[in-house]
Amino acid sequence: MPIPDAMAAPRDSAHRVAGAARTSAAGTVVATVALFDGVFVGAPIAVLAASLRPLFVYVGAACAVSLLSIACCRWLDRRWDDWILGHGARIERRLAGMRASRLMQHPVAWIESTSDRRYAVAAAIVNPILVVALARSIGGRQIGDRRIVVGSIAYALPYVAMWTIVGVALSGTFHGF
Repeated sequence: MPIPDAMAAPRDSAHRVAGAARTSAAGTVVATVALFDGVFVGAPIAVLAASLRPLFVYVGAACAVSLLSIACCRWLDRRWDDWILGHGARIERRLAGMRASRLMQHPVAWIESTSDRRYAVAAAIVNPILVVALARSIGGRQIGDRRIVVGSIAYALPYVAMWTIVGVALSGTFHGF
């Protein structure tokens, strides 16, 4: 006996709900990394640099931060439309503030330009996840893997260097006690 179409509807509905839950959870992780990177990424780098060999921490953390950023940016680039509709109010407020800021007028222009170098500079200064969100918000089209990778690496190198230096400074402070 054939299965009625009514039986198929709950399965589709359940898949949509599960998909929405995954999108929400992934979006929360991406937004947390974007907005609180100093707490969840930078502080652990500083602690590791204070405890271990700073050069090894720098190399490992630069690779890890680049990969984390690439993963978050790719997800955001692919899922922007789905995510911003349901859960992007907080990011959208921050992006609106960034667009209106005098300090951010140059990075916004760099994001809008066709130059990968200018895009990378904007990502290094701001945060590649926020830059992807801003670019998607402004341009309405996907950023692409090349810009995501270049922007993520441009961000990771000075960002990890800064937190590694903080860790080395803290380790020198604590050794004095």
